[in-house]
Amino acid sequence: MSRRDPLTGGETAAFDGLDEIEAAQVRRCARVLLRRPLLRAEGPDGEALSAVRRYADRLQTLFAGYLGYRLVVEPGFARLYKTGRAPDGMRGAHKPNGAPFTPRTYAYLALVLAVLTGGQGQLLLSSLVGEVRALGSEAGLELGAGIVDRRALAAALRHLIDLGVLAETDGSVSPWAEDAEREALLTVDAELLGHLVAAPLGRADAPEELAGVADRGAGADGGRVQPGGGAEERHGVRRRITEDPVVPHSCLSPRERDWLRANLGAEARLLEDLTGLRLEVRAEGVLAVDPEGYLTDRHFPGTGTVARIALLAAAELLDRTPDADGADGAGGRQRGDGQGAGAEEGWVPVTAERLAATVAELAERYPRAWSREAVRDTGRLARSVTQTLAQSGLARTGADGAVEISTAAARYRPVPDGPVGPEAGGADAEEAPAGDDAGGAPRTGGAAPPGQDALFGV
Repeated sequence: MSRRDPLTGGETAAFDGLDEIEAAQVRRCARVLLRRPLLRAEGPDGEALSAVRRYADRLQTLFAGYLGYRLVVEPGFARLYKTGRAPDGMRGAHKPNGAPFTPRTYAYLALVLAVLTGGQGQLLLSSLVGEVRALGSEAGLELGAGIVDRRALAAALRHLIDLGVLAETDGSVSPWAEDAEREALLTVDAELLGHLVAAPLGRADAPEELAGVADRGAGADGGRVQPGGGAEERHGVRRRITEDPVVPHSCLSPRERDWLRANLGAEARLLEDLTGLRLEVRAEGVLAVDPEGYLTDRHFPGTGTVARIALLAAAELLDRTPDADGADGAGGRQRGDGQGAGAEEGWVPVTAERLAATVAELAERYPRAWSREAVRDTGRLARSVTQTLAQSGLARTGADGAVEISTAAARYRPVPDGPVGPEAGGADAEEAPAGDDAGGAPRTGGAAPPGQDALFGV
């Protein structure tokens, strides 16, 4: 611990004087808040709020010292302000069916928040819709009244209802999307609304800056602590590790990279002590693994056609890299380390065409292993595969559609299935997906083999 920074005493101070049971409670509360930054008594994991209130001072000390996050604890909710850089491959809000918010839905969400901020405790849905459209028109947005716009607005309202900012006192928002004549009475939780936006809007001069506004060194009381002693690098690296599934060295600044290498052993122990996450060190960077799976909102490897093809495609794309002259296809150079000529350390460049061809080949190679609907449109399937890898921190996309695969994906190389049938000795052998005449598809779904724990994500 001798190489630790001088300002790191606040991280472990949260556990001073506690026995093992109480320390475990504080650690559990910290994990819940990382998973549920807006924790309500009536929401998911709401039973933990009483413990969060009991250990509020210690949790505020822990988050302020370890991540530079501010924690506000009120009788009915707790809010962890996870301000700072946006995670790589950040996942945004989703509709009830799992579809991500569209730009139109986000626009409606922003407009609704603007209306509610200056509104009253209760309002009719029709009145809210009218104010949203008027505000959108004032902002120069082209908003319609058709079903597409109604569904987008309803999804934004549904999201606020799920967060507890809005409550359906009489009637429901959902039917309005299909029938504009439906009415509902909504109640606004003004206190919760005031804590919804994590980043201080007044310190952002442009929309692009909003996600990156950092509240570095926030004290437990919300005040500012003067930076120093490497706090900027320390908090920056730790935020990446706890928020991003994979942290390549190439994504860190030189100062952050040097700090991590100098404190790697101590940070691995501290990460597990405070959050229960285990730091896995690779040549290309680090990743945090949650053995319990609680902090993992998206598992990789996963089940389903898209997740399994993503795993197989990543393995093939890493094994086959283009020639030095940029040629793709079967003549590509075979490299065990997955590094291509001119590639940034830890990343393998792949053209969109080559990725799509690999996905289509996998869909054709194991026809009976996949969902027919999922492989019907291989172009759409390739886009879904890219998104799955990006959300797991194992790929990144460029403006031109090109894709880069992280060499960390080699950690999840699939293991071929053994013989299927009674001689295999496996209890679930009969449930394995059937492959083509050449044999079954490699095992990619279900529980990960030893050492292939799900990646941590937020």
